Amino acid sequence: MRGMRAFRRRAHYCDFLTTGSVLLYNLSMSDLYRRYMSISLFKHAAERAYPLAAVFACDDEHKKLEFCADVFRAVAESGARSTGEWLTSLVECDDNAFSRAAAGGERINDCIKRQVEKELATFKLLSRVSPADYAPDGAEYVPAFETGGFNMTYGKLCAFYLANGCGALALGDAFTYTEKGFASVQAEPVSLSDLKNYDEEKAEIVRNTQNFAEGLPAFHALLYGDRGTGKSTTVRAVCAQFKGKLKTVQLAAERIELLPELLEKLSPLKQKFIVFIDDLVFDENDGRAEGFKAALEGSLAGRGNALIYCTSNRRHLFKETDKQGLKNRNDEVQAELALFDRFGLVITYIAPDKDGFLDIFKQILLSRGIKWRDEYASVAELAALKKGGRTPRAAKQIADLIQSTYAEMR
Repeated sequence: MRGMRAFRRRAHYCDFLTTGSVLLYNLSMSDLYRRYMSISLFKHAAERAYPLAAVFACDDEHKKLEFCADVFRAVAESGARSTGEWLTSLVECDDNAFSRAAAGGERINDCIKRQVEKELATFKLLSRVSPADYAPDGAEYVPAFETGGFNMTYGKLCAFYLANGCGALALGDAFTYTEKGFASVQAEPVSLSDLKNYDEEKAEIVRNTQNFAEGLPAFHALLYGDRGTGKSTTVRAVCAQFKGKLKTVQLAAERIELLPELLEKLSPLKQKFIVFIDDLVFDENDGRAEGFKAALEGSLAGRGNALIYCTSNRRHLFKETDKQGLKNRNDEVQAELALFDRFGLVITYIAPDKDGFLDIFKQILLSRGIKWRDEYASVAELAALKKGGRTPRAAKQIADLIQSTYAEMR
Protein backbone atom coordinates (compact mmCIF):
# COMPACT_ATOMS: atom_id res chain seq x y z
CA MET A 1 0.00 0.00 0.00
CA ARG A 2 1.24 3.47 -0.80
CA GLY A 3 1.72 6.32 1.61
CA MET A 4 -1.10 8.71 2.45
CA ARG A 5 -1.44 11.88 0.47
CA ALA A 6 -3.01 15.18 1.45
CA PHE A 7 -6.77 15.05 1.79
CA ARG A 8 -9.02 17.76 0.46
CA ARG A 9 -12.27 15.91 0.15
CA ARG A 10 -15.70 16.80 1.37
CA ALA A 11 -17.31 14.67 4.03
CA HIS A 12 -19.08 11.62 2.71
CA TYR A 13 -21.59 9.70 4.82
CA CYS A 14 -21.67 5.91 4.78
CA ASP A 15 -23.64 3.22 6.57
CA PHE A 16 -21.39 1.04 8.69
CA LEU A 17 -22.63 -2.45 9.51
CA THR A 18 -21.07 -4.01 12.62
CA THR A 19 -21.57 -7.48 14.05
CA GLY A 20 -24.92 -7.66 15.80
CA SER A 21 -26.05 -4.10 15.17
CA VAL A 22 -26.27 -1.36 12.56
CA LEU A 23 -24.62 1.94 13.42
CA LEU A 24 -24.59 5.05 11.30
CA TYR A 25 -21.22 6.80 11.29
CA ASN A 26 -20.31 10.23 10.02
CA LEU A 27 -17.35 8.87 8.09
CA SER A 28 -15.27 11.10 5.85
CA MET A 29 -13.39 9.82 2.83
CA SER A 30 -10.11 10.50 4.61
CA ASP A 31 -11.27 8.46 7.62
CA LEU A 32 -12.16 5.54 5.36
CA TYR A 33 -8.73 5.70 3.74
CA ARG A 34 -7.12 5.66 7.20
CA ARG A 35 -9.12 2.53 8.01
CA TYR A 36 -7.86 1.02 4.76
CA MET A 37 -4.26 1.90 5.59
CA SER A 38 -4.58 0.21 8.99
CA ILE A 39 -5.41 -3.20 7.47
CA SER A 40 -2.69 -5.55 8.69
CA LEU A 41 -3.86 -9.18 8.57
CA PHE A 42 -5.41 -8.99 5.10
CA LYS A 43 -2.59 -6.86 3.74
CA HIS A 44 -2.29 -8.80 0.46
CA ALA A 45 -6.01 -8.47 -0.22
CA ALA A 46 -5.84 -4.78 0.64
CA GLU A 47 -2.94 -4.22 -1.75
CA ARG A 48 -4.93 -5.71 -4.62
CA ALA A 49 -7.89 -3.51 -3.65
CA TYR A 50 -5.73 -0.38 -3.69
CA PRO A 51 -7.45 1.31 -6.69
CA LEU A 52 -10.76 1.27 -4.81
CA ALA A 53 -9.21 3.06 -1.85
CA ALA A 54 -6.73 5.28 -3.70
CA VAL A 55 -9.40 7.66 -5.01
CA PHE A 56 -9.91 8.92 -1.45
CA ALA A 57 -6.35 10.30 -1.31
CA CYS A 58 -6.10 11.52 -4.86
CA ASP A 59 -6.73 15.13 -5.94
CA ASP A 60 -6.08 14.56 -9.62
CA GLU A 61 -9.38 14.05 -11.48
CA HIS A 62 -7.63 12.14 -14.26
CA LYS A 63 -6.03 9.76 -11.76
CA LYS A 64 -9.42 9.20 -10.15
CA LEU A 65 -10.79 8.05 -13.50
CA GLU A 66 -7.79 5.80 -13.97
CA PHE A 67 -8.37 4.19 -10.57
CA CYS A 68 -12.05 3.79 -11.45
CA ALA A 69 -11.05 1.98 -14.64
CA ASP A 70 -8.65 -0.24 -12.65
CA VAL A 71 -11.47 -1.27 -10.32
CA PHE A 72 -13.82 -2.05 -13.19
CA ARG A 73 -11.15 -4.18 -14.88
CA ALA A 74 -10.27 -6.06 -11.67
CA VAL A 75 -13.92 -6.88 -10.95
CA ALA A 76 -14.53 -8.00 -14.52
CA GLU A 77 -11.42 -10.20 -14.70
CA SER A 78 -12.27 -11.86 -11.38
CA GLY A 79 -15.67 -12.92 -12.72
CA ALA A 80 -17.43 -11.12 -9.87
CA ARG A 81 -20.65 -9.18 -10.30
CA SER A 82 -19.80 -6.39 -7.87
CA THR A 83 -16.98 -4.87 -5.87
CA GLY A 84 -18.29 -6.73 -2.82
CA GLU A 85 -17.97 -10.12 -4.53
CA TRP A 86 -14.51 -9.17 -5.78
CA LEU A 87 -13.35 -8.15 -2.29
CA THR A 88 -14.85 -11.36 -0.88
CA SER A 89 -12.75 -13.46 -3.27
CA LEU A 90 -9.61 -11.51 -2.30
CA VAL A 91 -10.26 -12.13 1.39
CA GLU A 92 -11.04 -15.82 0.86
CA CYS A 93 -7.72 -16.53 -0.86
CA ASP A 94 -5.58 -14.38 1.44
CA ASP A 95 -2.71 -16.19 3.16
CA ASN A 96 -2.08 -14.70 6.59
CA ALA A 97 -1.65 -15.67 10.25
CA PHE A 98 -5.40 -15.75 10.83
CA SER A 99 -6.36 -17.67 7.67
CA ARG A 100 -3.67 -20.30 8.30
CA ALA A 101 -4.78 -20.78 11.90
CA ALA A 102 -8.46 -21.01 10.90
CA ALA A 103 -7.65 -23.49 8.10
CA GLY A 104 -5.83 -25.65 10.62
CA GLY A 105 -8.69 -25.55 13.11
CA GLU A 106 -6.62 -23.70 15.71
CA ARG A 107 -8.07 -21.52 18.44
CA ILE A 108 -8.06 -17.84 17.48
CA ASN A 109 -7.15 -15.45 20.27
CA ASP A 110 -9.41 -12.50 21.04
CA CYS A 111 -6.93 -9.88 19.79
CA ILE A 112 -6.76 -11.47 16.34
CA LYS A 113 -10.53 -11.92 16.25
CA ARG A 114 -11.16 -8.24 16.99
CA GLN A 115 -8.73 -7.17 14.28
CA VAL A 116 -10.35 -9.50 11.74
CA GLU A 117 -13.77 -8.01 12.51
CA LYS A 118 -12.40 -4.47 12.08
CA GLU A 119 -10.82 -5.30 8.74
CA LEU A 120 -13.92 -7.06 7.44
CA ALA A 121 -15.92 -3.97 8.38
CA THR A 122 -13.49 -1.84 6.35
CA PHE A 123 -13.82 -4.10 3.32
CA LYS A 124 -17.59 -3.82 3.64
CA LEU A 125 -17.35 -0.01 3.60
CA LEU A 126 -15.05 -0.14 0.57
CA SER A 127 -17.53 -2.36 -1.26
CA ARG A 128 -20.17 0.36 -0.97
CA VAL A 129 -18.09 3.07 -2.61
CA SER A 130 -19.63 4.03 -5.94
CA PRO A 131 -18.12 5.81 -8.99
CA ALA A 132 -20.66 8.54 -8.33
CA ASP A 133 -18.80 9.36 -5.10
CA TYR A 134 -15.73 10.70 -6.88
CA ALA A 135 -16.38 10.90 -10.64
CA PRO A 136 -17.56 14.03 -12.48
CA ASP A 137 -21.31 14.36 -12.30
CA GLY A 138 -23.10 12.96 -15.34
CA ALA A 139 -19.90 11.77 -17.06
CA GLU A 140 -21.14 8.89 -19.22
CA TYR A 141 -17.59 7.72 -20.00
CA VAL A 142 -16.91 6.72 -16.37
CA PRO A 143 -16.81 2.89 -15.94
CA ALA A 144 -19.89 2.03 -13.89
CA PHE A 145 -19.24 -1.04 -11.77
CA GLU A 146 -21.74 -2.60 -9.39
CA THR A 147 -21.15 -2.00 -5.68
CA GLY A 148 -22.05 -3.76 -2.44
CA GLY A 149 -22.36 -7.49 -1.88
CA PHE A 150 -19.67 -7.94 0.78
CA ASN A 151 -21.39 -10.03 3.42
CA MET A 152 -18.45 -11.92 4.90
CA THR A 153 -18.42 -12.23 8.70
CA TYR A 154 -15.87 -13.61 11.11
CA GLY A 155 -17.85 -16.82 11.62
CA LYS A 156 -18.43 -17.39 7.91
CA LEU A 157 -14.75 -16.80 7.15
CA CYS A 158 -13.56 -19.26 9.80
CA ALA A 159 -15.90 -21.91 8.40
CA PHE A 160 -14.74 -21.18 4.85
CA TYR A 161 -11.05 -21.57 5.69
CA LEU A 162 -11.67 -24.74 7.67
CA ALA A 163 -13.52 -26.31 4.73
CA ASN A 164 -11.42 -25.00 1.85
CA GLY A 165 -7.98 -24.07 3.15
CA CYS A 166 -6.40 -20.68 2.67
CA GLY A 167 -4.28 -18.85 0.15
CA ALA A 168 -4.20 -20.36 -3.33
CA LEU A 169 -5.57 -23.65 -1.96
CA ALA A 170 -8.91 -21.99 -1.26
CA LEU A 171 -9.43 -21.33 -4.97
CA GLY A 172 -10.39 -24.80 -6.13
CA ASP A 173 -9.84 -28.56 -5.90
CA ALA A 174 -6.90 -29.16 -8.27
CA PHE A 175 -3.47 -27.55 -8.15
CA THR A 176 0.12 -27.82 -9.29
CA TYR A 177 3.08 -27.14 -7.03
CA THR A 178 6.40 -25.62 -8.07
CA GLU A 179 9.11 -23.46 -6.53
CA LYS A 180 6.68 -20.56 -6.91
CA GLY A 181 4.04 -22.27 -4.77
CA PHE A 182 0.53 -23.50 -5.53
CA ALA A 183 -1.32 -22.69 -8.74
CA SER A 184 -4.96 -23.56 -9.36
CA VAL A 185 -5.63 -25.62 -12.50
CA GLN A 186 -8.73 -26.78 -14.31
CA ALA A 187 -8.83 -30.56 -13.99
CA GLU A 188 -9.70 -32.43 -17.17
CA PRO A 189 -13.18 -34.01 -17.18
CA VAL A 190 -12.43 -37.72 -16.89
CA SER A 191 -14.23 -40.60 -15.19
CA LEU A 192 -13.35 -44.20 -14.39
CA SER A 193 -15.82 -45.37 -17.02
CA ASP A 194 -13.58 -43.79 -19.66
CA LEU A 195 -11.02 -46.52 -18.95
CA LYS A 196 -12.50 -49.81 -20.14
CA ASN A 197 -11.79 -53.03 -18.24
CA TYR A 198 -9.11 -52.97 -15.50
CA ASP A 199 -11.98 -53.28 -13.02
CA GLU A 200 -9.92 -54.86 -10.23
CA GLU A 201 -7.17 -52.27 -10.53
CA LYS A 202 -9.63 -49.38 -10.46
CA ALA A 203 -11.53 -50.88 -7.52
CA GLU A 204 -8.36 -51.07 -5.42
CA ILE A 205 -7.49 -47.42 -5.82
CA VAL A 206 -11.11 -46.33 -5.29
CA ARG A 207 -11.34 -48.35 -2.08
CA ASN A 208 -8.07 -46.91 -0.80
CA THR A 209 -9.18 -43.35 -1.61
CA GLN A 210 -12.58 -43.89 -0.01
CA ASN A 211 -10.89 -45.06 3.19
CA PHE A 212 -8.68 -41.99 3.18
CA ALA A 213 -11.64 -39.65 2.67
CA GLU A 214 -13.48 -41.30 5.57
CA GLY A 215 -10.51 -41.16 7.93
CA LEU A 216 -9.82 -44.91 7.78
CA PRO A 217 -6.37 -46.48 7.23
CA ALA A 218 -5.16 -45.83 3.68
CA PHE A 219 -1.89 -46.22 1.82
CA HIS A 220 0.40 -44.36 -0.53
CA ALA A 221 -0.01 -46.02 -3.91
CA LEU A 222 2.19 -46.82 -6.89
CA LEU A 223 0.51 -47.62 -10.21
CA TYR A 224 3.13 -49.06 -12.53
CA GLY A 225 3.42 -51.16 -15.64
CA ASP A 226 3.06 -50.90 -19.40
CA ARG A 227 2.73 -47.49 -21.01
CA GLY A 228 -0.68 -46.38 -22.24
CA THR A 229 -2.63 -48.68 -19.95
CA GLY A 230 -4.53 -45.95 -18.08
CA LYS A 231 -2.52 -45.44 -14.90
CA SER A 232 -2.66 -41.64 -15.03
CA THR A 233 -6.28 -41.73 -16.20
CA THR A 234 -7.17 -43.83 -13.17
CA VAL A 235 -5.61 -41.38 -10.70
CA ARG A 236 -7.18 -38.34 -12.38
CA ALA A 237 -10.59 -40.02 -12.52
CA VAL A 238 -10.44 -41.02 -8.86
CA CYS A 239 -9.49 -37.48 -7.88
CA ALA A 240 -12.42 -36.17 -9.92
CA GLN A 241 -14.77 -38.70 -8.30
CA PHE A 242 -13.81 -37.49 -4.81
CA LYS A 243 -13.89 -33.80 -5.67
CA GLY A 244 -15.30 -31.90 -2.73
CA LYS A 245 -13.91 -34.44 -0.25
CA LEU A 246 -10.27 -34.27 -1.34
CA LYS A 247 -8.03 -31.80 -3.11
CA THR A 248 -5.40 -32.83 -5.66
CA VAL A 249 -1.91 -31.38 -5.93
CA GLN A 250 0.21 -32.52 -8.88
CA LEU A 251 3.97 -32.42 -8.47
CA ALA A 252 6.10 -32.91 -11.58
CA ALA A 253 8.49 -35.87 -11.34
CA GLU A 254 11.35 -33.52 -12.27
CA ARG A 255 10.58 -31.54 -9.10
CA ILE A 256 10.45 -34.54 -6.76
CA GLU A 257 12.90 -32.82 -4.41
CA LEU A 258 10.07 -30.42 -3.50
CA LEU A 259 7.97 -33.22 -1.97
CA PRO A 260 9.10 -32.78 1.67
CA GLU A 261 8.47 -29.03 1.40
CA LEU A 262 5.03 -29.63 -0.12
CA LEU A 263 4.00 -32.11 2.59
CA GLU A 264 5.17 -29.69 5.27
CA LYS A 265 2.93 -26.97 3.84
CA LEU A 266 -0.08 -29.29 3.69
CA SER A 267 0.32 -30.91 7.11
CA PRO A 268 -1.14 -28.08 9.27
CA LEU A 269 -4.36 -27.97 7.24
CA LYS A 270 -7.58 -29.83 8.00
CA GLN A 271 -8.33 -30.65 4.37
CA LYS A 272 -7.21 -33.93 2.80
CA PHE A 273 -4.95 -34.04 -0.25
CA ILE A 274 -3.86 -36.47 -2.94
CA VAL A 275 -0.34 -35.62 -4.08
CA PHE A 276 -0.06 -36.93 -7.65
CA ILE A 277 3.35 -37.64 -9.21
CA ASP A 278 3.11 -38.86 -12.81
CA ASP A 279 5.76 -40.94 -14.60
CA LEU A 280 8.09 -41.38 -11.65
CA VAL A 281 11.60 -42.67 -12.41
CA PHE A 282 15.03 -42.13 -10.88
CA ASP A 283 18.45 -42.18 -12.44
CA GLU A 284 20.98 -44.57 -10.97
CA ASN A 285 22.49 -43.09 -7.79
CA ASP A 286 19.89 -40.32 -7.89
CA GLY A 287 20.15 -38.62 -4.51
CA ARG A 288 16.55 -37.47 -4.74
CA ALA A 289 15.37 -41.05 -4.25
CA GLU A 290 16.52 -41.01 -0.62
CA GLY A 291 14.61 -37.79 0.03
CA PHE A 292 11.55 -39.33 -1.59
CA LYS A 293 11.79 -42.44 0.57
CA ALA A 294 12.22 -40.29 3.67
CA ALA A 295 9.05 -38.37 2.78
CA LEU A 296 7.14 -41.65 2.66
CA GLU A 297 8.78 -43.11 5.76
CA GLY A 298 6.48 -43.98 8.61
CA SER A 299 3.28 -43.19 6.73
CA LEU A 300 2.19 -46.58 5.44
CA ALA A 301 -1.00 -46.40 7.48
CA GLY A 302 -2.05 -43.16 5.84
CA ARG A 303 -1.37 -40.96 8.85
CA GLY A 304 -1.62 -37.27 8.16
CA ASN A 305 -3.72 -35.43 5.62
CA ALA A 306 -1.89 -36.29 2.39
CA LEU A 307 -1.62 -39.49 0.34
CA ILE A 308 0.92 -39.85 -2.45
CA TYR A 309 -0.21 -41.49 -5.68
CA CYS A 310 2.55 -42.19 -8.22
CA THR A 311 2.56 -43.71 -11.67
CA SER A 312 5.48 -45.17 -13.57
CA ASN A 313 5.77 -46.64 -17.05
CA ARG A 314 8.83 -48.61 -15.96
CA ARG A 315 8.79 -51.83 -14.03
CA HIS A 316 12.04 -50.63 -12.50
CA LEU A 317 11.91 -47.20 -10.90
CA PHE A 318 15.65 -46.80 -11.43
CA LYS A 319 17.01 -46.45 -14.94
CA GLU A 320 19.48 -49.16 -15.87
CA THR A 321 22.77 -47.60 -16.93
CA ASP A 322 25.03 -50.65 -16.67
CA LYS A 323 23.20 -53.82 -17.65
CA GLN A 324 26.45 -55.84 -17.61
CA GLY A 325 27.37 -54.95 -14.04
CA LEU A 326 25.86 -57.58 -11.73
CA LYS A 327 26.89 -55.73 -8.58
CA ASN A 328 25.35 -52.52 -9.89
CA ARG A 329 22.14 -54.33 -10.73
CA ASN A 330 21.99 -55.93 -7.27
CA ASP A 331 22.36 -52.49 -5.69
CA GLU A 332 19.66 -51.21 -8.02
CA VAL A 333 17.29 -54.03 -7.05
CA GLN A 334 17.85 -53.36 -3.35
CA ALA A 335 17.18 -49.66 -3.88
CA GLU A 336 13.97 -50.48 -5.74
CA LEU A 337 12.79 -52.86 -3.03
CA ALA A 338 13.48 -50.23 -0.38
CA LEU A 339 11.43 -47.76 -2.40
CA PHE A 340 8.60 -50.23 -3.08
CA ASP A 341 8.39 -50.95 0.64
CA ARG A 342 7.37 -47.34 1.24
CA PHE A 343 4.21 -47.85 -0.81
CA GLY A 344 1.47 -49.69 1.03
CA LEU A 345 -0.41 -50.28 -2.22
CA VAL A 346 1.20 -51.31 -5.52
CA ILE A 347 -1.09 -51.86 -8.51
CA THR A 348 0.21 -53.35 -11.76
CA TYR A 349 -1.22 -52.36 -15.14
CA ILE A 350 -0.49 -54.83 -17.95
CA ALA A 351 -1.20 -54.22 -21.63
CA PRO A 352 -4.09 -56.42 -22.87
CA ASP A 353 -3.71 -59.32 -25.26
CA LYS A 354 -5.32 -59.25 -28.71
CA ASP A 355 -8.80 -60.24 -27.52
CA GLY A 356 -8.65 -57.85 -24.57
CA PHE A 357 -7.51 -55.01 -26.82
CA LEU A 358 -10.37 -55.55 -29.29
CA ASP A 359 -12.85 -55.74 -26.39
CA ILE A 360 -11.65 -52.36 -25.07
CA PHE A 361 -11.75 -50.88 -28.57
CA LYS A 362 -15.30 -52.12 -29.16
CA GLN A 363 -16.50 -50.79 -25.79
CA ILE A 364 -15.11 -47.34 -26.62
CA LEU A 365 -16.96 -47.22 -29.95
CA LEU A 366 -20.22 -48.45 -28.48
CA SER A 367 -20.01 -45.95 -25.58
CA ARG A 368 -19.83 -43.19 -28.21
CA GLY A 369 -22.91 -44.47 -30.00
CA ILE A 370 -20.94 -45.82 -32.98
CA LYS A 371 -22.32 -48.90 -34.71
CA TRP A 372 -19.86 -51.79 -34.64
CA ARG A 373 -18.63 -53.20 -37.94
CA ASP A 374 -16.53 -56.36 -38.10
CA GLU A 375 -13.91 -54.73 -40.34
CA TYR A 376 -13.07 -52.36 -37.48
CA ALA A 377 -11.28 -55.25 -35.77
CA SER A 378 -8.69 -55.63 -38.53
CA VAL A 379 -8.32 -51.85 -38.78
CA ALA A 380 -7.65 -51.62 -35.05
CA GLU A 381 -5.19 -54.51 -35.04
CA LEU A 382 -3.15 -53.07 -37.92
CA ALA A 383 -3.17 -49.58 -36.42
CA ALA A 384 -2.14 -50.88 -32.99
CA LEU A 385 0.85 -52.68 -34.46
CA LYS A 386 1.93 -49.51 -36.23
CA LYS A 387 1.60 -47.57 -32.96
CA GLY A 388 3.87 -50.03 -31.19
CA GLY A 389 1.47 -52.15 -29.19
CA ARG A 390 -2.04 -52.95 -28.04
CA THR A 391 -2.91 -50.54 -25.25
CA PRO A 392 -6.05 -48.71 -24.09
CA ARG A 393 -4.45 -45.48 -25.25
CA ALA A 394 -3.97 -46.89 -28.74
CA ALA A 395 -7.59 -48.15 -28.72
CA LYS A 396 -8.83 -44.65 -27.87
CA GLN A 397 -6.72 -43.01 -30.55
CA ILE A 398 -7.96 -45.45 -33.19
CA ALA A 399 -11.56 -44.90 -32.04
CA ASP A 400 -11.01 -41.14 -32.40
CA LEU A 401 -9.84 -41.68 -35.97
CA ILE A 402 -12.78 -43.88 -36.91
CA GLN A 403 -15.27 -41.51 -35.32
CA SER A 404 -13.89 -38.57 -37.28
CA THR A 405 -13.82 -40.41 -40.64
CA TYR A 406 -16.31 -43.07 -41.61
CA ALA A 407 -18.07 -44.19 -38.44
CA GLU A 408 -21.76 -45.05 -38.67
CA MET A 409 -23.77 -43.84 -35.67
CA ARG A 410 -26.35 -46.18 -34.16
